[in-house]
Amino acid sequence: MKRYIVRIFISVVCAGFLFPAAVSAAPGGEAMPFARIARDPVSAAMGGTGVASTSASAYASFRNAAAIPYAENTLDVAAGYMNWQPSVSPVQDISAGAAWNIAGKFGIAAGFSYGACGKYDIMDASGKAAGSFSPSQVQAGLGLAWKFLPFLSLGANVKYLGNTLAERQSYGSVASDIFLMTKVAGLKAAVGVSSLGSKVKSASGAGFSLPASATLGLGYGLNAGKRHGVDVLVDADYYFSGAFAAAAGASYTYNDLVSVRAGYRYGGESVIPSFASVGAGVKFFGVHIDIAYIIATGDSPLRNTFSVGAGFAF
Repeated sequence: MKRYIVRIFISVVCAGFLFPAAVSAAPGGEAMPFARIARDPVSAAMGGTGVASTSASAYASFRNAAAIPYAENTLDVAAGYMNWQPSVSPVQDISAGAAWNIAGKFGIAAGFSYGACGKYDIMDASGKAAGSFSPSQVQAGLGLAWKFLPFLSLGANVKYLGNTLAERQSYGSVASDIFLMTKVAGLKAAVGVSSLGSKVKSASGAGFSLPASATLGLGYGLNAGKRHGVDVLVDADYYFSGAFAAAAGASYTYNDLVSVRAGYRYGGESVIPSFASVGAGVKFFGVHIDIAYIIATGDSPLRNTFSVGAGFAF
């Protein structure tokens, strides 16, 4: 079985390098920005960090599969709901993910999300209302990981991104995340590339790149006795469009039962604006329930965004 998993893993990694070959920065902007949304409420509550996280592995197919062999649990499944940018252009997003840690050596992950965007009116040639249409966005992915050294793992995600903007106007692309990750005691570090993928062509034929970036993630976990746990995460992205973004978040857990979280993201000119975030979670008998709320000021489209999720891990 080990040899079989390794062969599948190598095929996924090769696919990840194949699809990005056509990527280049597009001066007109980036397509499929929803690929960079942190749908996991644990990650969202910590400023969107999570590349080096080993705790919420159910959503590993959305960010970094290389973290799965270091995960605290053998199996983690979760589902969530997010009301994204409700004060401007609301997106009702549902998502689900699962990760399987195979003996601390291999990892398999899968994830799916569907977002229903706000409706808009359709006008005919005379300017009269001719109905309405609700755009949608979908993401589905598979992730594989292999810890080939006691202190080093390699992970790859391959995912399909789809966007329907109007009747008979649907766009799709294939993207990948590829990471190396290490964990020594409480220190975790991951480096790789996120959302590399093929260009998306508009109806006019113009090409737009995905919001791809070189990504670095750091984390540190500390347990004080059996009752107190602290986890600190930092992510940084250099987008191939020239933008830079960074995020930091922290979580405090009491008695492995109740957690409170907070974080901040500096978005700069990237596809996800700056925001602060808070959240909380409870865990009992393997079941975990988490919530997150995004705090943004001024005319930020992220004002009042919130998410909630539940899962089971053992």
